Amino acid sequence: MPSLTDRHRPSRTFKLAGLALGLAAGVWLVTRFVNAGGNILTEAQKITQVMSLIQQAYVEQPDMEKLSEGAIEGMLKRLDPHSVYIPPAEQKEIAERDQGEFEGIGISFVIQNELITVISAIPGTPADRLGIRSGDRIVEIDGISAYGITSDEVFKKLRGKRGTTVKVKVAREGAPELIDYTIIRDAIPIHSVWASFMLDDSTGYILLNQFMATTSGEFDAALRQMESRGMTRLVFDLRNNQGGRLNEAVEVADMLIPGRHPIVSRRGRIPGEDSTYYSTDRATHPQFDLVILVSGGTASASEIVSGAVQDLDRGLIIGQQTFGKGLVQFPYALKGGGVIRLSTAHYYTPSGRLIQRPYDKGRGEYYAVRMRGGDDTTKHMAFKTLGGRTVYDATGITPDSTVEDHKITGAAAQLIGAQVMFPYAQSLVKVKGLTPDYGFDRYLLEFSITDADLKQLIEVAKEKKVNYPEDLLSKDRDYLATLLKAEIAQIVWNSRDYYYRVMAESDPVVKTARSLFGKARDVAAVWRRASKS
Repeated sequence: MPSLTDRHRPSRTFKLAGLALGLAAGVWLVTRFVNAGGNILTEAQKITQVMSLIQQAYVEQPDMEKLSEGAIEGMLKRLDPHSVYIPPAEQKEIAERDQGEFEGIGISFVIQNELITVISAIPGTPADRLGIRSGDRIVEIDGISAYGITSDEVFKKLRGKRGTTVKVKVAREGAPELIDYTIIRDAIPIHSVWASFMLDDSTGYILLNQFMATTSGEFDAALRQMESRGMTRLVFDLRNNQGGRLNEAVEVADMLIPGRHPIVSRRGRIPGEDSTYYSTDRATHPQFDLVILVSGGTASASEIVSGAVQDLDRGLIIGQQTFGKGLVQFPYALKGGGVIRLSTAHYYTPSGRLIQRPYDKGRGEYYAVRMRGGDDTTKHMAFKTLGGRTVYDATGITPDSTVEDHKITGAAAQLIGAQVMFPYAQSLVKVKGLTPDYGFDRYLLEFSITDADLKQLIEVAKEKKVNYPEDLLSKDRDYLATLLKAEIAQIVWNSRDYYYRVMAESDPVVKTARSLFGKARDVAAVWRRASKS
């Protein structure tokens, strides 16, 4: 969710002045609450009294730290669904993820048959440079067996300071003996651009997972790489992108939208919260045709980008109604390392639409409505886009064209969640004799998953205590076959990009997007007219 961590912080030179100003501000705040009819001091005394009574009289010795954290969480829950308390340990992980890197060896993995199984080595990392590949099983770490290891233990053993070493033994399909690796840990990038590739000679595809410190740089690099290959139109996938940094969302939108137009406005209650972010004249990319994909999981910063593109008629938005998360959170550090992320403002699109949907029925209903596909897409006030189209303030961003995504049964979701797809794909690679020499383009066009393959998958799932009724295959067949084909591609060509390329080729929303570029170009005609006037 959006983080405004790039606000200026006071320098050491002004610490004493800052302390004096802080004391003055504290007096001002108390005065303000009292003048406004507030009773913050009385309420604070209540909390202190309760904690004191618990400490003195509760039947067992209480953990006062847990009590204070519980009190903080309880207060924030009474505000809105996005004001939260983050404990110190969790905040450290969030900070790592937000900065776009951690230190370790560079693999994504699953625990399979009680051993670490490599899904893929992250490109450019120590594991990748040494040749660790998809399907490898790490059986020993620093001389100690890794059998029965947990995910938390993997992080503790394989992550570490840059420059330190870890020794692992790897079992590889087809290798007669274990392979020894001495890995020197390094900074490992956490990519926000999960995939970028050409769908055909002129159509690029970018899948963006979140907005963090490195996002605009990654997005710019992906665009440049595809433009060098002839890209003239882009499918920009923001489905299930839950947001992130506001400034990075603005930077990404700025690469898509010509200068001097509002991208997003922020309006709050306290002085200094109101501001509007504009696109600049430093556009670095040509105005390629643009379609953005959204879903019910598209939230916050990704709604800012899609809302700006829609309101300014830069491209077409297709998919499902977005989540409707338009509250700004500012992080306030607490003593002891914890952080509260407090909602301080609302987001508005360039036309003036409020992104945030109502939350007056409580957090449970707030999230449940979206999960069950409720009626929170009711149209409210009408607004006009730059080119004169009508859009609505409808609790999130309503797509220009609604397109259904893959629908699978609950049984299929259970089967996928049981993590049987990847190991079964490994066995199929061996059975079918697939190697990189087969050629990916040929694989994409010619290779298919048979009914017999899927029936065998069901049998494998039963060994994991997952009972998938075979008569459901008529509903789930296409998606399960695509998923299995994607897993195989990743293993054979040893890159996650191939997984996403297979998935994109069979994705009904991507297919629809490719058919709507003419409409996207018509919508963006307002920019061509402006350039001629």
